[in-house]
Amino acid sequence: MQRIPLLDLNAFYDPQSSTLDLKQLLCQLDETLSDTGFLCIKGTQVSPESVSFTQQTALAFFDQAQTDKDKVKAVRHANRGYTALSELGLSYAMDAADLKADRQAPPDLFERYRIGPVDEFSPALMAPFLTTAYAPNIWPTTPSNFTVTMQDYYRQMNRLSQDLLSLFALVLGLPVNWFSDKVDRSMGSLAINHYPAQLTPPLPGQLRAGPHTDYGTLTIVAPTAAPGGLQIRTRDGRWEDVHVDPGTFVVNIGDMMAQWSNDRWVSTVHRVANPDLSHGLAGRRLSLVFFHQPNPDAVIDCIPTCCGADRPAKYQSVLAGEYINAKINRHFKSYLAA
Repeated sequence: MQRIPLLDLNAFYDPQSSTLDLKQLLCQLDETLSDTGFLCIKGTQVSPESVSFTQQTALAFFDQAQTDKDKVKAVRHANRGYTALSELGLSYAMDAADLKADRQAPPDLFERYRIGPVDEFSPALMAPFLTTAYAPNIWPTTPSNFTVTMQDYYRQMNRLSQDLLSLFALVLGLPVNWFSDKVDRSMGSLAINHYPAQLTPPLPGQLRAGPHTDYGTLTIVAPTAAPGGLQIRTRDGRWEDVHVDPGTFVVNIGDMMAQWSNDRWVSTVHRVANPDLSHGLAGRRLSLVFFHQPNPDAVIDCIPTCCGADRPAKYQSVLAGEYINAKINRHFKSYLAA
């Protein structure tokens, strides 16, 4: 089992922390983002009670009758609202030749509710090509506290993402606010993934979530404690279970940040494994997954400290919105062709 580093952000938040404590945190962060791109964090300003309440509210939504959930069913390509069990295959858009079998696997064993920005969202301000990737939110009428609870959690995750980006800036030798004007209209999304208990064997090759990478800058995950969890793909192609300490968040780098950092940091392929059938109803799992993305018009060009004469930039500049929209459209195209 892979024990990814657990970093305490107290050295960043606590004004009484020493310079040495912060320097140690930055070194640990750079090391793990360059190695697997995965870490756990604690010492955030998000309370465990808030996370637990949000998870319980989400479970109350998924416990409803299928007809009730289907009332807020996502329109294909809109990337908002409810998606039923086995309607997605996260591996279908992967390029790697050694993942060909995963691209042909049955759809994943999870249902999802997807939420976009909750404040000051105006489609009129968006370029036409963004209207599918950044569609307005869809909200259910029940549970009655669902909307306000998810809006509050979204805001907390967006703030935590910005704090992490401040740390990233310090790691890279940049001003602490270097990312600020690139993420002040962040277009991140909150995916609430529900993995029902598995009482019958899955189809051959079928997983809770197939192998994939994330698209954006960073991802923050709050999973419930249940079997059948995260696995990461090692550099030599093996799958390893990831141990997640209770009450912590899992953070990983997305494709856009890997590109932004000129591949100094890595976006690692990962998946969600099936639980053993012996766990029965206890195998039910839920994850709150926040995908952070920059402003849609932010230019993703090589970060200045990540390239130079001895390390030329590998990628051409691209607008963040164009990058994410292309990834999402490719995902749906690959899914329809699967």
